[in-house]
Amino acid sequence: MEALMRQILSHTDPFVDEIVRYSLQIGGKRLRPALVFLAGKIIGNVTEQHVQAAASLEFVHTATLIHDDILDGATIRRHLATFNVRWNAQIGVLAGDLLLAKALELISQTGRMEGIQTLTEACKQTCEGELRQIGAVGRFDMSTEEYLQIIAGKTAPLLACSAKLGAFYASATPQVVERFRFFGEKLGLAFQIIDDVLDLVGETDTAGKTLRTDLIHRKPTLPLILYLQEATKEEQREMLVRIRRDDFDEQSADWVVEQLCEFGTVDTARKTAQQLIEEAVESLTEIEGNTDAKQALAELAQFVASRKK
Repeated sequence: MEALMRQILSHTDPFVDEIVRYSLQIGGKRLRPALVFLAGKIIGNVTEQHVQAAASLEFVHTATLIHDDILDGATIRRHLATFNVRWNAQIGVLAGDLLLAKALELISQTGRMEGIQTLTEACKQTCEGELRQIGAVGRFDMSTEEYLQIIAGKTAPLLACSAKLGAFYASATPQVVERFRFFGEKLGLAFQIIDDVLDLVGETDTAGKTLRTDLIHRKPTLPLILYLQEATKEEQREMLVRIRRDDFDEQSADWVVEQLCEFGTVDTARKTAQQLIEEAVESLTEIEGNTDAKQALAELAQFVASRKK
């Protein structure tokens, strides 16, 4: 898959070639391709269609990372300068758009319309989820249910798509394909919750990216939502005053994180993610197939809950 990605992203123009190849370095953890391959291996054999689908998903995911960094004003990704820092936002937007076009071009080469539709639907849901999150900025009275709905659209679609396509291209039955889609969706919810936790309590050197951006941009995340639901009126008032200050800085962020940790909502968020992981793994217990691949997929799910970056 990596070889295929390098081949597709190579360009005769040196400037374009430098930009698209840089995207390979700041891309994701290859979690989505791993889901494609493991789902395929559980059901049957991994084929060239799996490789094409996996690369397509990684192109889409990398595009979302580039665009997210622009939206968040992030400066570091994978210990490297983000596109908006190394070049500018204009180039970052176009590089992300080019990756999306490459993804659609590549998935079409599988020759399966359902695969194309599944990927495009995931892209649409991801964009809608991101728009919903932007629309929810500063809305600290958000319910847990609404938060989960937003991340179900923002992060879960690509992971659900990955697991679904892995089973689909291995010729699984529609019922089994749906099980894998459910697995990926639950995994995606857990992934985003842990991402929100790490944005608060992670270490920049370990994460390799800019942290505390959710607080800076006043995005409601699960630890903060839970705190505002359970704290006293006085504690709620003080928290909201701090977060809404125009001069919100690193010291203010430290205070917010300290309160959330002491109150226990960071740990509660982690437990919520772990519960979602358990639901995901449980959904595949009755699926027959390659036992080693099933074990690897279960371990991959546990990695999502315990990761540090």
